[in-house]
Amino acid sequence: MDKIPQMPQKEKVSNFFKIFPVIFVFLILLFLLANPFVIIPSGYVGVKLTLGKADKEELHPGLNIVIPIVQKVVKMSVRTHSYDLRGANSINSLSKDGLTINTELTVLYKIMSDKAAEIYIEYGLEYEDKIIKPVIRSAVRDVIAKLDSSQVYQERDVIQKKLMEKVSKELEKRYILLDEILIRDIKLPKRVVEAIEQKRRAYEEAEKMKFLVEKEKLEAERKRVEAKGIADANKIIAGSLTKEYLQWKFIENIKSYAEGDNNTVILIPYDTEMTPIINLPNTRK
Repeated sequence: MDKIPQMPQKEKVSNFFKIFPVIFVFLILLFLLANPFVIIPSGYVGVKLTLGKADKEELHPGLNIVIPIVQKVVKMSVRTHSYDLRGANSINSLSKDGLTINTELTVLYKIMSDKAAEIYIEYGLEYEDKIIKPVIRSAVRDVIAKLDSSQVYQERDVIQKKLMEKVSKELEKRYILLDEILIRDIKLPKRVVEAIEQKRRAYEEAEKMKFLVEKEKLEAERKRVEAKGIADANKIIAGSLTKEYLQWKFIENIKSYAEGDNNTVILIPYDTEMTPIINLPNTRK
């Protein structure tokens, strides 16, 4: 049987180097066509998955390169988001006095940019329903349970402050930063609201009457002090009105009157008569 002639080793190597540039260019084109470039926009970070496994180092905004087919990138927003718990998602809880309270609110939050991969690994992209919703519900029920229905109705700011403290700590443990909790509405049973309003109006009326009574007391005291002051003044004046003082004061007034620009005759009353006793020459020019 005839042997098949084999190509010399040197010729094989030579042929490989001839086709290598073609293979290299082909691989480069294939790589580019597979789109290895990923652009992460501002306000986002990327979580790189290699064969489904998340890399704990996030990709930052800008151009990033991944291995096509083998790797892909999940973009996660690190901007402020709002999560509503209203309508069907509103929270029912029991107050200290056993009444059902319905609370509607909005949560403003954002994820920690350097913990996006951790959030994705532990909770996936449904972290709102898995983290924020249960944390908020638990906090609302804990806070409401410590307050009477009247306190719930009147102290919304206190409730909001307590919720901020509790929720902020719990979310931070899960790599989420709380910006604010906005209470949209707190609904109590109608009869309870009417009773609270009636009590509030009665209190305001009582305070109004108290104010009026105090005002009248102060006015009466003012008049008493004023009358006493007038009486004391009259008593002092009456004690100082001697005959000599009155004569001196009378003469001073006559003198002042006589020195006026328009007077030439001064009448001085004595008993029931008015007798002119001073004639002043008109020397004024």
